[in-house]
Amino acid sequence: MDNELALRLFVSVVEGNSFSKGGARLGVPQSSTSRMITKLETQLGAKLLRRSTRKLTLTEAGQIYFEHATRIVAGLDEASEAIRNLNGAPAGLLRVTAPSTFGRLFIAPLLKEFHTLYPDITIGLSLTDTVEDIIGLGYDVAIRLGELRDSNLIAKRLGSSTSLVCASPAYLKEHGTPLTVADLATHNCLQFRTNPGQNTWRFVKGGSEYNIQVNGSFFANNGDALLAASLAGLGISFAPEWVLDTHIKDGTMSRILPEFTPKIDLMPIQAVYGYRQFVPAKQRVFIEFLQVRISSMSWARG
Repeated sequence: MDNELALRLFVSVVEGNSFSKGGARLGVPQSSTSRMITKLETQLGAKLLRRSTRKLTLTEAGQIYFEHATRIVAGLDEASEAIRNLNGAPAGLLRVTAPSTFGRLFIAPLLKEFHTLYPDITIGLSLTDTVEDIIGLGYDVAIRLGELRDSNLIAKRLGSSTSLVCASPAYLKEHGTPLTVADLATHNCLQFRTNPGQNTWRFVKGGSEYNIQVNGSFFANNGDALLAASLAGLGISFAPEWVLDTHIKDGTMSRILPEFTPKIDLMPIQAVYGYRQFVPAKQRVFIEFLQVRISSMSWARG
């Protein structure tokens, strides 16, 4: 049995909580993956995983083995990466995930320049508005908006952005312009969320806090859909400046209530990745490239 492959398969299966997902990450069929894990358990003389139809659970021996195996796999990868760095430019597949709208507007357009700088790196980009398990799904880098919840991930700040209240000129002509945040309660406010119900938009001005319950005829969990609806004149948007910046400049959106700032004024934009003692060159140069390019955007704050 290939002991290194078995070790990698075990780590991959645990991280993906699935034989099929764990094997797929390494190009190994599910049947072969299950067979190799069973052989590994036989070789060790200990049960590593409790299998059920719904999930996999580590045994006590499995937890100990996983902790050691993770360090060994990381060490092997780091050693290989160190040798590759001696021999030439950064290379290989870099798997990246990003929020849909941000990825479309600011990651994809930068890839031509990045490819010119690093032609031996292949980027695989997944755009989703779901916060995914980047370790379990095998991503090298994830772009995250807002504060980081998972303390097990390393975050590198790319920049930050405030949020603005905007509407199309057509909407404001038909429905009037809100003069205070309290007026938002009587307007059609478009909301980024999944489930129906009221939403609270929070603002501050002169030391006072304003929590406004808003309603609207449309909500979505996708920034592009909300932007399209707002541009069409459906309602008012409360969105990051990076979404609205070009539309304010070209006059297709108008900023309203600029004297009120969001309660959480600056939303961090971060590149995150799983902890590794040695960060692969392909990962490092991509993050450094984004730090320079994103921080120079017209909407970017410190």
